[in-house]
Amino acid sequence: DTVIVRRAGDVIPEVVRVVAERRPPRTRPWRMPTHCPVCGAQLLREEGASAWRCSGGLSCAAQRREAILHFASRRAMDIDGLGERYIEDLIAFDYVHAPADLYRLTRDDLLAMKRKADARDGTTPETVKQGKIATLWAENLLAAIAASTRPTLARLLFALGIMHIGEETAKTLADALGSLDRVRRAPALALQCLPDIGHAVADSIATFFAQPGNAAAVDALLAAGVAPVDEHLPRRVLLGQLHWAALIARVGIRNIGKGGAETLATAYPDARALRAAGGAASGLSTRAQAALEEWLRTSAFDALAAADVYARAVLAEAEGEAIATGPLAGKTIVLTGTLLAMSRDAAKARLEQLGAKVAGSVSKATSLVIAGSEAGSKLDKARELGVEVWDEAQWLHWLAQQT
Repeated sequence: DTVIVRRAGDVIPEVVRVVAERRPPRTRPWRMPTHCPVCGAQLLREEGASAWRCSGGLSCAAQRREAILHFASRRAMDIDGLGERYIEDLIAFDYVHAPADLYRLTRDDLLAMKRKADARDGTTPETVKQGKIATLWAENLLAAIAASTRPTLARLLFALGIMHIGEETAKTLADALGSLDRVRRAPALALQCLPDIGHAVADSIATFFAQPGNAAAVDALLAAGVAPVDEHLPRRVLLGQLHWAALIARVGIRNIGKGGAETLATAYPDARALRAAGGAASGLSTRAQAALEEWLRTSAFDALAAADVYARAVLAEAEGEAIATGPLAGKTIVLTGTLLAMSRDAAKARLEQLGAKVAGSVSKATSLVIAGSEAGSKLDKARELGVEVWDEAQWLHWLAQQT
């Protein structure tokens, strides 16, 4: 198009209007592509932003150099000695196309790459011309690559170069979900329930792992022997609001906030029950009821159902974490009497989060009894057996030290 441009402010040009009469015949309106022209991965644009970005990451040839540089960097996989020049030459001479290829390199590959680079640049050392080839650098680099096959999960997630995933977000994902597989399978809606992960970050993570090229690149890393050393069960204490009512509230049904979500979660135990009932829930306002029925006819319900299934599976796995980890791991605790600071259910949940098994009766296997006011026979039994007893003030003081 021919356009009229004027100076705006001091220097910035501004397009005022299109000169439509000068538009060439048979032209078609331009449309932003939905997928990367290089690798075919989905393009993403944050709300309110101008830039569109390829989500191909590890599989996109246009991003290969920077992706591998980031992957090998000190704060990511920390491959000592693998700098910019070596990465550029490994790519240029077709030894490396993705991070997993680093783990297949041999000493001969590295030496051959160096010979080709020297010949290209006209910098072949005289010692090499005389048949004396230095190999220690290649051996050291291979040792550094091999040492990087046992990263922490947080380092590996950061190394993948997912948009918006810095070191702290990678730590949040690793701590809360505990395994690469759980992170890879997590729907965006479920990820939003984790601490400090908003809509844009959750979408970026889910979209990254949904791209076939990225999935293949991660699979190739695992096949090459890369494996996090610190995988664990999900941390229930870090899973935040990953429950059915929170998912309903976050899915964005018009006129249904947290209160309406709680009403629906109480009326229908899961997504399947909600769909089967067609949204005919008592307790919602007329406007909220109409919005729900309209929303259930859209494809957005599938996202809620997928997040519900995932959340229930992860929370079920996290139940085992209470016994496996935490300062009260291996201890059996009994609650008795009336607690003033929190409900019995809240106290039980907190104890389980810290690793304890909460029992209903006192026995020789009981580690501790927490006694509120008006404690009765359980307190007597504990004293008879010599079981340690805390009053509520002791319990709250100890609990405050765990946060």
